[in-house]
Amino acid sequence: MLRYAALTLPVLALGGNATPLVAATKTVSFNASAGTTYLPNNDYSNERLGFLWNQVGPVATHSVVTATVEPTPEPSYVGPDSLFHPLLASSNPEIANAKLPANFAWGLSSSAYQIEGAAKDEGRGPSIWDLLSHRVPGQVVDDTNGDILGQHYYLYKQDFARLQKLGTPWFSPSISWPRIFPFGSGPINEAGLKHYDDVIAELVKLGIKPALSLFHWDTPLALFNEYGGWTNPKIIDDYVNYAKFIISRYDEHVPVWFTINEPQYCNWQYSYYPAGEYYPSYGIGPGAKARWLCGHHTLLAHAKVAKWYKEEFKGKGRITFKNSGNYFEANSTSTEDAAAVSRAYDFVLGWFGGPWTDGDYPQSLKDTLGDLLPTFTEKEKKLIKGSCDFYAIDAYTGYYVGAINDVQACATNSSAGGWPECVSQSSVTPDGFGVGPSGDLGVTWLKSTPGGIRSFLKTITKDLFPAVPDIMVTEFGFAEPFESEYTNIQDATWDLRRADYIQGYLDNILLAATEDKVNVTGAFIWSIFDNFEWGSGAAVRFGVQYLNYTSLERTPKASLFQTLNWFKTHGGEFVGSDVNATLGR
Repeated sequence: MLRYAALTLPVLALGGNATPLVAATKTVSFNASAGTTYLPNNDYSNERLGFLWNQVGPVATHSVVTATVEPTPEPSYVGPDSLFHPLLASSNPEIANAKLPANFAWGLSSSAYQIEGAAKDEGRGPSIWDLLSHRVPGQVVDDTNGDILGQHYYLYKQDFARLQKLGTPWFSPSISWPRIFPFGSGPINEAGLKHYDDVIAELVKLGIKPALSLFHWDTPLALFNEYGGWTNPKIIDDYVNYAKFIISRYDEHVPVWFTINEPQYCNWQYSYYPAGEYYPSYGIGPGAKARWLCGHHTLLAHAKVAKWYKEEFKGKGRITFKNSGNYFEANSTSTEDAAAVSRAYDFVLGWFGGPWTDGDYPQSLKDTLGDLLPTFTEKEKKLIKGSCDFYAIDAYTGYYVGAINDVQACATNSSAGGWPECVSQSSVTPDGFGVGPSGDLGVTWLKSTPGGIRSFLKTITKDLFPAVPDIMVTEFGFAEPFESEYTNIQDATWDLRRADYIQGYLDNILLAATEDKVNVTGAFIWSIFDNFEWGSGAAVRFGVQYLNYTSLERTPKASLFQTLNWFKTHGGEFVGSDVNATLGR
């Protein structure tokens, strides 16, 4: 039987000359709040990349599609059978023979995080949305994420072959910043670069023109760890470095560049990012301060890229950023409601309207926000002014807007309900009826309001920013109610409300051009197929193609044929030689 000697612990002498049995350990006073303003990253190793992905957690991979798939011959799609139910007719007979302006750009749109999948593959670094969708409870209502989705990263050749078969002349996706720079800065990921080289080459080969967004909300997670992301001015140089690299490589083949997708997201998305909980806050947590700093640095980042593109690089294409906004109609003819509409526009479009005015913020923002709103130097104002070649608007719906009881009292009290806009906004008409048919319950803000887009285009170009030379509707689309609940593909693809939405929007865009003499030069429909819709998840479907999330099969919906027939009627450009056969009956 084994016997163990008893462990004898030395008596700790608080004084005297006792010799310690272990080396002394240094003691330090730690204080997390006293940390440096940022934590520089000089480690670009595989281990460091693994650390970033460990911060996100387990990432799903597809069991079959794990490499680029070559295209297969596309069938001739004929769409709905008009014997039982035709596509929708226009409600605007006055444009029956109207034609689009020459060189009108039209196509489908998407963004990298929302369709690419292959989240962890081929050296990609995580973005903030990988973290949000995996780690933050309730961030995505159905707990989905961008890990797989449609695996467009590997199926892009098939997707582009279908666009060509259907005749779609333009495609407007985004580049994934963390696929090119996994750490946000530092070395370039060779595999990611080769992928986008192939993407651009495939589009060029098929005759499809790309309108590329450089940033669609997928900021590299490493930059949040390092200095807090868009709340820190360091983001400007890192973004500009990334943007210059991409533009320099692909400008020859890209007619249109969007530096930033919807900087207004700083309000309704970025300001709620969980700084200080899932990554360091560096003194700026969620809320109003983050909102305005994000917008400030975003606008400067855009302006620096645009100045370089025009004056130094001498780019071949056109450059701007995509605004997010919707049409506002006054509740009444009162001067108070008219002022409320003006104020509402200031806090949405005017916030980023400096390229078309004096390079600065509207006075209403300055008066309301005070020191909370960062200030531009005179040099920065000059940089921002004139930095956009045309106006791009992502416009999905419309609202009625009115004055609240005491706007001034609200504007001077940051605790007041509705601050800082201090106006009322509603999807109900003054008479109590809804402004239009509703989208899916997962996007309760979305109503079909086609008449609003015509008024909106006129308002932007004639009233808000008369310096605008031309305007594109760079996103519009609709989430068919309950589409994810259908149990067979035939029911899911008869998306009648989306088809009606697209027909109405296109009609009114054409009316704005022909009747109101607005120089509308493009329209892009969201989205190429069903995608991850940020906080609403994957159950909310915006695609004009139905995506089977298991088999990855894409099936054109009635709304896609509604779109193709509209452009065939009104003189839109098509690619491919058999578009008439493709459109069928």
